[in-house]
Amino acid sequence: MKDRWKILIGLAVFLALACAFSLMKMRVQPENQVEAYKKQLREKGEKLGISEVLPPPVPPESNSVTAVEDAFRMFGSVSEQIPDAMKMVSPGRAMIGWRQPDARGYDFTNSWDDFAAGIAAGRPALELLQQVLAKPRLDFHLDYQKGFRMLLPHLAPMKHAAQKLEAAAIFDLHNGDPGAATTNILTMLGLVQKNAGEGLLISHLVRIAITAIAVTPTWELLQTTNATEAQLIAVQKGWEQMDFFSGATNAFVMERAYGIDMIQKMRASPEEFASILGSVSSMGSSGSSSSGWTWPPDWEAITERPRYAVGEAMWRSSWSYSDELRTLQSDSIILETLRTMQTNQSQFYKADYDAMQLRLSSLGITNAGEAFFRALKIPNLSEIFGDYNMGSVVQKTIKMETARRVVVTAIALKRFQLRRGKLPETLAELVPEFLKTVPIDPNDGNPLHYRPGANGMYLLYSVGGNGVDDGGDPSLDPGATSPSFMWQNPHALDWVWPQPATAAEIQTYYEDEARKAK
Repeated sequence: MKDRWKILIGLAVFLALACAFSLMKMRVQPENQVEAYKKQLREKGEKLGISEVLPPPVPPESNSVTAVEDAFRMFGSVSEQIPDAMKMVSPGRAMIGWRQPDARGYDFTNSWDDFAAGIAAGRPALELLQQVLAKPRLDFHLDYQKGFRMLLPHLAPMKHAAQKLEAAAIFDLHNGDPGAATTNILTMLGLVQKNAGEGLLISHLVRIAITAIAVTPTWELLQTTNATEAQLIAVQKGWEQMDFFSGATNAFVMERAYGIDMIQKMRASPEEFASILGSVSSMGSSGSSSSGWTWPPDWEAITERPRYAVGEAMWRSSWSYSDELRTLQSDSIILETLRTMQTNQSQFYKADYDAMQLRLSSLGITNAGEAFFRALKIPNLSEIFGDYNMGSVVQKTIKMETARRVVVTAIALKRFQLRRGKLPETLAELVPEFLKTVPIDPNDGNPLHYRPGANGMYLLYSVGGNGVDDGGDPSLDPGATSPSFMWQNPHALDWVWPQPATAAEIQTYYEDEARKAK
C-alpha cells in the first residue's frame, strides 16, 4: 500500500514538473521570438515606443485649433440638412444639386429661400472654420500617452464641420457665388491637410471620409459656367496637396506602438487586462453561473467563470506573446507596403495591395491556445484582441487616392476647356500647362482612361477595384446586390467620373423612386 502511494506521489510530482516545464516552454520560446523581432526592427531604424513616435509639438502661432474648436462649440445638436448634390440618378450620370428648383435631401424638401435661413445662422461658425486656411497646422493637443484610453471628442465635430461646409458650398453655387463655394471647399480640404500630423488610424479614416465629402461640392463647382480659372487653380492645388499614404504610414506607426503598449499592460496585471478589454468572464452569454442551481445541473454555466479565468491567465502568461509577434509582423508588412507605394514609380498600388494581402495570409503564426480556447468553450482572446482587418484601411486609402487623381484631372479638363474652348483629345495635352504629368490609375498602373465626347461631355474613369478595364462601363457587376449608383461603388465595373444627368434622366429616377416607395 505504501509503495502504491509512493508511486502515485511520484507520478503527481512528475506530472506537475512536466506541466511546469511545458508552461515555461510555452512562454519562453514565443517571448524570445518577440524580443528578437523587436531587436530586428530597431536595427532597421523602426521606433516602437509611444514616446518615440509622438508628433512634434505645434507652436500656438502655427495652430488654427482655437478658431476651429470655437466653431465646434457653435454647432447645434440637430443634424445638418444637406441638399442633394452630385446625386447619382443612373450609372455614370449625376444630378446637379444647385441647379434644382428646391433644396431637397434625404428627409426634407425646402425652398431655397427657407434653406437660406439655416445657412445664414451657420455662417459665423463657417467663418471661424475658414481660419484653418491661414495657419499651417491643425493640432488638437491630444494626450497620446494615454494610448487607447485617449479621448477623441473632436472627430465627430470634424465630420459635422465638413457637412456644414458642403451644404454652404451647394447653396453658394445656387446663388451664383463660386468664390464663396471655393472657399468652403478649400476649408474642407484644409481640415484634412492641416490635420495630417495626427497619427491615429481613426483620425486617418475620418480624414478620408471628409475628403470623400469634399468630392461632391467640387463636382458641383465644375458644372458652373462662372467659376474663374483662379478659383479652379486654387481648388486643384488643394486636392493636389492631399497625401493619404503619408497619413496612413504615420497612423500605422502609432498604431503599432499602441498595440505593443496595450498587450504589455494587459499582460502585466488582471486589473489592466480588465480595464482595457473588460473582464473575460463578462464575455459569456449565459450568465447562468450566478443564477442559482438547476436540476440536472448546467455544468457549462456553473463552470463558466472559472473557465474564463483560466483562459485569461493562460493568455496573459503565455499566448499573448504569439499575439504580439503576429501583430508586429502584420504591422511590418502593412508599413512596408505603404512605404513601397510612396516610392513605387509604376504607381500600380493595387498590385502592391494584393501582394500585401498574400503576405498577411501566409504569415503562418498560429495561436498555441486556439485548441485550448475551443476546449474551454470560451472566446478566443487572440481574435478579440487582433481582429481589426487593418488591410481594409490600406484599401480605403487607395480608393481615396484614386478619387483624388480623378478629381484633379477633371479640374484640369475644365481649365483646358475654359481656356481653349474645347476638350483635349488626350490627357497628354494637359501636360505641363494644367498637370505636371498624366495621372496614373492606381488600380492598373496605366494612365487614367479618358475619351472626349460631344457637347462638352467626356468619359474619364479608373478601372476600379476589380482591376479590369471594362471600357468605362459604370454599371454594377452581375453578381452585385447593392443598388447604389455611387461612382466608386466597389461593385461597379469601372469607376466613371459622372457627367451631368439630363432633365429626363432625373425625372425617370424620381418616378422610379416613387414606385419603389409604394
